[in-house]
Amino acid sequence: SSGINAEWPLRPGIVMRTENSDEEYICQLPEPSVFQLPDHVDVDTSAFDIISKLDQDKVCSYRVDSYWIYEVCHGRHVKQFHEERDASNKKVLVKQAFYLGYVSYDSFPTNLGDKFQPPTLNHAGALRPYFSVVYKGGTECDLIPGYRRETTVYYLCMPDFQTSVVSVKEVATCRYDIVIYTSLLCKNKLYRIKEDPINHIYCLSTDGTKWKRPLGYDMLSQMTDDSLFKETPLPKKNPLPEPILVSKSTTKVNTPHPKSQQNSQKAEPKKSQLTFPEKRFVRNFLTAEKCVIGGIGWWKYEFCYQKSLKQFHKERSGAKTEILLGIWDENRHIEYLNEKGKTLDTSKKPAYIDLHYFMGDICDETGLPRHVTLRMKCGQQDNNVQALTMFMEEPAMCVYKFTAESVLFCKVIENIDQFGVPRGSIDEIIDSI
Repeated sequence: SSGINAEWPLRPGIVMRTENSDEEYICQLPEPSVFQLPDHVDVDTSAFDIISKLDQDKVCSYRVDSYWIYEVCHGRHVKQFHEERDASNKKVLVKQAFYLGYVSYDSFPTNLGDKFQPPTLNHAGALRPYFSVVYKGGTECDLIPGYRRETTVYYLCMPDFQTSVVSVKEVATCRYDIVIYTSLLCKNKLYRIKEDPINHIYCLSTDGTKWKRPLGYDMLSQMTDDSLFKETPLPKKNPLPEPILVSKSTTKVNTPHPKSQQNSQKAEPKKSQLTFPEKRFVRNFLTAEKCVIGGIGWWKYEFCYQKSLKQFHKERSGAKTEILLGIWDENRHIEYLNEKGKTLDTSKKPAYIDLHYFMGDICDETGLPRHVTLRMKCGQQDNNVQALTMFMEEPAMCVYKFTAESVLFCKVIENIDQFGVPRGSIDEIIDSI
């Protein structure tokens, strides 16, 4: 149409017409996204070579649950066992042990020729590429005579993680799935999580109004409180501020007389995009009035921000076993970091912070109070501020590392001091989301 501004470069597009108001637009559709081979994919960083290196170095990873301990010796075997101490409390005795599978010549994937499109699984709210190894021929299954236990181990790229067992599930009788996070797999670009592409559709009104929106869009935005319309707010009925004119010759700035701006629109402070229930959750969580409960398996976890961290198990009868892993004491946290000589460079934006919780319940094995390091990590996979991904490790007896990941923490850790303690006000955090 002759009404279209010729300065806007158009590829071949399609003409769209609205039903009620008979408005006409010409729209440019995006090119379909296609998978492109990442640059410089080195065969030396193939997933097979990375996992095989764990076997060569005789690396084993462990997960300690309430009763069972799971041992994954990469490239060798998967084992499940239970330990107890003797009467003198000095010697550890293995009371029960089952092998969940051994590696064999057919344990590794056979379709390595298709290495440029690794398979994916839905884990932690995202489709993640994985490399799997099948362990077969374990201890005979008691419930299925003649069948030996079998385990599939899924390796996922996860930055900032050592090779750690995240979850163990018995997906069928005597068949197990184990998920392992490892930063080693991130060396291969193909196993890093891929963000979904965002393709924009550009439309121009054929009557020559460059950015005119359909009338139906404006009417719908007035009736809807959806975040789509919050991101592109409608203009107010008040007149817009008068423009500032810059002279090319003198670069002198000419501004209107103050009286002429009395009726002009004042700049409004940024408003939070959160709903009222989301704001209430964030405020209650950051003031420790509301704790978050999560976890899979026998133990569940209660995380109270800057207050305490507990693990508990509740029987069907209502009986509850509870262990305090640590309580928050800012002074003790600062003392600990000073003792270790660890402080943060506040000029750099961190991806996570570590807060140390002390004075948990006394550990029977060590006779010392439990201690947990809480890692608050910025999570971009789920935009729901009420969603937290939790993960617990026990690198030493009664010493824990608890990782909590959420998009909420991206704002919490933006304003921290040299000891990693968040200093932003709750209102600032809510308004910035």
